[in-house]
Amino acid sequence: MLLKFLRKRKNMRRIMWALAILIIPAFVIWGAGSFGKDKGNKPGYAGKLFGKKVSYDDYYDMWNVSRDYAVKSFGNNVPVEFIDQMAWSRIILIEEAERQNLRATDQEVVEKITSFPAFQRNGSFDKRLYKSMLQDTARPFEEKLRDDLLISKLKDKITSDIKVSDEDVKNEYKKKFEKIKSSYALIPFIDSEKDAQYDDSSLENFYKQNKQAFEKNEQINIKYIEILLSNPSAEELSYKVLDQVNTKKNLEEPARANSLEIKETGFFSANEEIPNIGWSYDFTKRGFELQKNEISRMLVKTDKGLYIIQLKEKKDPYIPDYAKAKDIVKKEFIKEESIKLSQKKSEDIYLDITNGIKTNETFESAVKKYGLQVKQTDFITQDGYIPEIGPAKEFVDTASSIKIGSISKPLKTLQGWVILEPLEFKPIDEVKFMEEKDKFKENLLANKKEEEFNKYFQDLKTKAGFVSYTSK
Repeated sequence: MLLKFLRKRKNMRRIMWALAILIIPAFVIWGAGSFGKDKGNKPGYAGKLFGKKVSYDDYYDMWNVSRDYAVKSFGNNVPVEFIDQMAWSRIILIEEAERQNLRATDQEVVEKITSFPAFQRNGSFDKRLYKSMLQDTARPFEEKLRDDLLISKLKDKITSDIKVSDEDVKNEYKKKFEKIKSSYALIPFIDSEKDAQYDDSSLENFYKQNKQAFEKNEQINIKYIEILLSNPSAEELSYKVLDQVNTKKNLEEPARANSLEIKETGFFSANEEIPNIGWSYDFTKRGFELQKNEISRMLVKTDKGLYIIQLKEKKDPYIPDYAKAKDIVKKEFIKEESIKLSQKKSEDIYLDITNGIKTNETFESAVKKYGLQVKQTDFITQDGYIPEIGPAKEFVDTASSIKIGSISKPLKTLQGWVILEPLEFKPIDEVKFMEEKDKFKENLLANKKEEEFNKYFQDLKTKAGFVSYTSK
């Protein structure tokens, strides 16, 4: 049988790029807070699901498969957390497929292998070519294919009832390609901030009602040695100092020996810019992984320089008392009040404009009485973006819901309230729609199935009682 000799290889990475295009793994949306992180002593296994322990050997086998997929799909700089999530996704889905008695037969694996152009000569599968390329590590390759087939079968089973009608296709096509041009006036929130009134009592009540909103995330303070990339010998010097730090177990002696300064970031959270350094995923990630006084044994590289870092202090999440939070409370109170005040202002302006239009006053002249500027969009779709307003979906929906030349009620946007006047509507090209309908329907169905499968996966993780001990 074919599988018996498809077992040997040392060179698989040479062909993985071609196969990755053809073998599509099930990418699922992991979601936030998915890991059952254990901050105490970890057990001697990688995780648990459906009441069963998953060994580190099984986990790392799947991690390596996931890494290959991720690198071929996204390049070398894939965060290890993403690979970890891919590995667990595959483990969970394969386990569930087997629980549902789904199977990928040897014959199906053979058919998949023989279909790859990478293993064909003159349009036919070539056993010798396959053998020379896969040599002694073909078995893991074949088992990976078997896993892919299992996941595909599970996905097909879960999404088999998902359909899209011709009406669905037409409506979605319109959403994507119908365009509208509009005039609009923006009543910014910020213009009403000066009118917000408050006293200590109102600020304190606002704080009490919204305490959770003022919670400070976990914060860290990092000590570091910085070697700027502008130094021609930056890399050589960095590794030299790192070796000394790893030997001495401190930053101070190597810093003195190399006439370098030890600096501190000050406290910052994971979603904040690092003081005096800037945004750096690697610096932040590495810093939050360290224990107090622990020194990273690896260099951290940013756009600015190379860093040797040590965690000096860590603060757990907390809600500051009112006295300490007063400045931010005041800022947030004024922001909220400005939204309410600008809404009332926009409603008054809307009523005045509609009355003016009844007497043949133009939208632009009616708006100018309030010191507002009328601006005009290009032809835009729901997927578009409008400067100073933001994503265009609600704007376009509103403009499309009223007649050309009518005035909309105030619409809340990112920066303020908008009153708009649709000017011109550009419908879809019906001939082009008929030409693209089948392909568009195919993509729409695939997206709906992907969405449904992601929902299913979120529920499956909960049902499985999934716990991971592989993330720090």
